[in-house]
Amino acid sequence: MGPYLKLFSVDVEHGFFSDGLWRDLRFVPCAATQALIERAGMIIRKTANGFELYYDQSLIESLKLFLTDRGGELSFAFKVHVNDQAFKIYSDIFTGDNDLLPYFSSEQSVTEGDRIRLHRETVVSEKELQPIESQALSDLLSRRDRLVRPAFALRILFRPAHNRSLEKNLEAAPARYYLRFGPRQTYWKYYLLGSFAGMRASIVDLDDGIGFDSLDRVSLSDNRSALAFRSKVAIPLRQHSACRFQLREIGSNRSRILVRRLPVAATRQLSQQIISGKAVSVSEIYIND
Repeated sequence: MGPYLKLFSVDVEHGFFSDGLWRDLRFVPCAATQALIERAGMIIRKTANGFELYYDQSLIESLKLFLTDRGGELSFAFKVHVNDQAFKIYSDIFTGDNDLLPYFSSEQSVTEGDRIRLHRETVVSEKELQPIESQALSDLLSRRDRLVRPAFALRILFRPAHNRSLEKNLEAAPARYYLRFGPRQTYWKYYLLGSFAGMRASIVDLDDGIGFDSLDRVSLSDNRSALAFRSKVAIPLRQHSACRFQLREIGSNRSRILVRRLPVAATRQLSQQIISGKAVSVSEIYIND
């Protein structure tokens, strides 16, 4: 057994998280990939937000045979599961359609500096959604996977250049693949209850970036009356939002601060509403005096 050297790595980023890293992911090789890794003497090492695949340098000749048997390329396919079940709420790409799954392939990758992006746009988009029964996923998902769905799937092809020896190919820096998911964008809707509901009030962005529309008074399901405000634009959901919204009472001479810092949107306070004829995600936030 010789030293293990890195063949490639995969990292996953997500705009919802403060550090930009999507942790707590489980990368599960499909059956064919697991068999290949075991037979070729490779090992997988988990990282904070991805994994690295290593090969045994002393088994180069065996690796050559594997490449010959497989037409000059090795396919590594993985199903990715997320332990946090709220991921579909704070992630932009995931829809309510269970027949679609984000799928990524190194064949459709984009070189970006010293890394390789596994999707066409700067963040994962609807272009990466594939039907569960598509040819791309047919040999990757098992019958059980169709019942307990992974969050997404990916395939990395190792295809050495024909005009160079395998040793020369492996001497190059290992490929660094990555995925970047975007946070869900929602309209923030504040409901002012209690004495706030009877005031002339406004919501102000202390950073002067986001405006709010004052809506009609609404009656809630428990018959309470509320004064409602909704952001003029959709706002990205964040693990720790930097938004600084303030509630002020509008007076004849000057405004008075009622709530110095309004709470930010939570991932589980989400609804679907129609705005300008389009169904959009709305974060509902209730404020009582």
